[in-house]
Amino acid sequence: MTFVKYGILPLSVSLLSLATTGVQAQEAEEDDGMAEVRLLSTPVSRLSAGLGYSHDDLTMLGRYSGRSDQGASLLLDFDLNQRDDETGTWTLVNGRNIGLSNRHVRYERNRQGNWNYFIEFDQLDSVNPYLYQTDLSGIGSSLQATGGASSAAQLAQERQNVKMGMAKHFSKEVDFSLSYRHENKEGERNWGQGTSYAFGGAFDRALFMVEPIDYRTQEVEAKLNYSAEALQLQGGYRLSLFDNPTDVVSLDFSSLVADAAPRQTATPPDNRSQILYLNGGYQLSPLTRATFKFAYQQDRQDETFYQVNPFNFRSDLGGKIDTTRFTLGLNSRVTPALMLKAKLRYDDRDDKTPKVRYLSTAGQFNQLSSRTNTDGTLDATYRVSPGFSLLAGIEYETLKRGGTDDANMSRRKKTDETTLRVGARKNLSDSLKGSIRLSHSQRDGSAWLPGSGVLAGTLQTSPVAFDYVNSMQFADRKRDQLRLSLDWYATEELSLQLVTKASQDRYSGLPLGPRDGSFMMASVDAAYQLSDEWSLSGWVSANQRQLESSSHAWSDLDLSNYLTNYSDSMQSWAGKTNDKGHALGVGVTGQPADEIKLGAKLQYSNDKSAFDMASRVAPADSQFSPHSSLPTIEYKLTTLTLFGEYALDEQQGLRVDYRYEQIKNNDWSWNNHSDYAGTSVTQLARETNHFIGVSYFYRGW
Repeated sequence: MTFVKYGILPLSVSLLSLATTGVQAQEAEEDDGMAEVRLLSTPVSRLSAGLGYSHDDLTMLGRYSGRSDQGASLLLDFDLNQRDDETGTWTLVNGRNIGLSNRHVRYERNRQGNWNYFIEFDQLDSVNPYLYQTDLSGIGSSLQATGGASSAAQLAQERQNVKMGMAKHFSKEVDFSLSYRHENKEGERNWGQGTSYAFGGAFDRALFMVEPIDYRTQEVEAKLNYSAEALQLQGGYRLSLFDNPTDVVSLDFSSLVADAAPRQTATPPDNRSQILYLNGGYQLSPLTRATFKFAYQQDRQDETFYQVNPFNFRSDLGGKIDTTRFTLGLNSRVTPALMLKAKLRYDDRDDKTPKVRYLSTAGQFNQLSSRTNTDGTLDATYRVSPGFSLLAGIEYETLKRGGTDDANMSRRKKTDETTLRVGARKNLSDSLKGSIRLSHSQRDGSAWLPGSGVLAGTLQTSPVAFDYVNSMQFADRKRDQLRLSLDWYATEELSLQLVTKASQDRYSGLPLGPRDGSFMMASVDAAYQLSDEWSLSGWVSANQRQLESSSHAWSDLDLSNYLTNYSDSMQSWAGKTNDKGHALGVGVTGQPADEIKLGAKLQYSNDKSAFDMASRVAPADSQFSPHSSLPTIEYKLTTLTLFGEYALDEQQGLRVDYRYEQIKNNDWSWNNHSDYAGTSVTQLARETNHFIGVSYFYRGW
């Protein structure tokens, strides 16, 4: 029996054991795969509830944060998910910032691949960061008056959205969706008007007003999707309706000018828009795909004026704009090494609004905004070798403007711009890869319209451009751009990313307007794994933007004959804007123990805007010479956030959050602004806040 003890039987048992082990290993691997599937299909819910405290009322820091008021607030976030295993129906309820004024909540039920419906609500409050001390009464209404008791006013707006929708899959290829959105926007916005020497020059002051906001916006959208192996289509229709029940605001300023009739100012009128669109894609071959987008849009604004216009006897604007858009695209891998991308975009805006005289019987006509924009691009990528590719492209854009003969609206009828770009991507080593892209663009256009202020004497023709400055979008320009990026995985623990961009603009063809401009940006991001428990991240960025421009001024001329006195000897001045900014930050997260998680992040940013001025041609009256420069505007933001989590068990725990914020801002243009009659505007030069929150969380039921 020796062969039984030492030979065939033990060998058979060993082979059977190996076979069983192999089967068990395969089954275990399959079980692991199924476990991942089960994990994705298993409902997991989360809840976080607690209290937060903000130590101060906020203006700049609280503009959109949802916590502008001092005191305690409810901290509540949740994701409640449930699945009916028999039918495969999901019920999803989630909420964010429920106790704050930027809250969001959504309820949804769906059966994947069959149907779904949802309803959601979100709110966003906006606090005006400026402080108003005003004698205006009637704020929030359509009847306002100056001369009341001076008091402080804080302006704010509240936006509430309700959206609901449904979708149905009729087959594997076809599905349909329908949604409806209703938005209410209420509050007040700073407003005003000028008297324009209406009283023979005896009174010429800006009048402060507040626009009462009570807007209603409704939007309905229906979409039908078709998806086959080669063809995909999406067609839809969207209708948008805007309603403003306040037609006009009346301002009584008889306290400033005795017996003056109240000034009436119209508010944004009701309007509507509808758009019909069709998007699609078709796989021409395994290596070539074509895409297209088409849309036709109608915008209408024909609400009745609050009074018939006495100069043209119209009772409404009759605003009518029709817009046609389409985009054609083609992506093709011509060879294994060559990839081509082409795109053509066309946008035609046809303003059909009646063109009539406003303001006076001899006044100018309203100016229309018709334009046609055509843009074509062609890009090629050639793979020279694994990890090394060359890129090249060309883009041509032409913009035609019509419907206006006012040089203040359009200095030229047509502008064209051509852009050439080249670049490369390369893996420089196993741990370093980079890319570079260079581009050159040139813009010019048709002849300048009379009144554009390009040549001496043209301002004496009609129409007249009162600002004498040619806008940047009309000027001849050459632009050179550079973009460089590097990704370096220095070690298994350390990675760095560098991105830098730079551009240079040169303007020509006119003595007035923009002259030269430049832009530069550089940023570095880093991540470092200190240990299995701790990780560190950091970043730093800097940017600078400069623009030089020149202009004429006519304030040293008699207003009654400034047209006839225009000449090259009039004051000419130059200005240079210089915007600089830099930001940096550092963050650390760690888990010193199984039940403890910690994190900290410090961020700082500083932005400066400077504006230097100088005379190019001295004015006849030295009092009109510009200062050498305006005061620099500086904006600083510092933020420190800390958090700690303590796990009571695998599913629940406690969390503490702390946030410190500080803003410093010396924007003199809104500091003690007192050009309004009876109203001054200021903003805080410094604002700080401490926020602390304590919450309980439960995850994974």
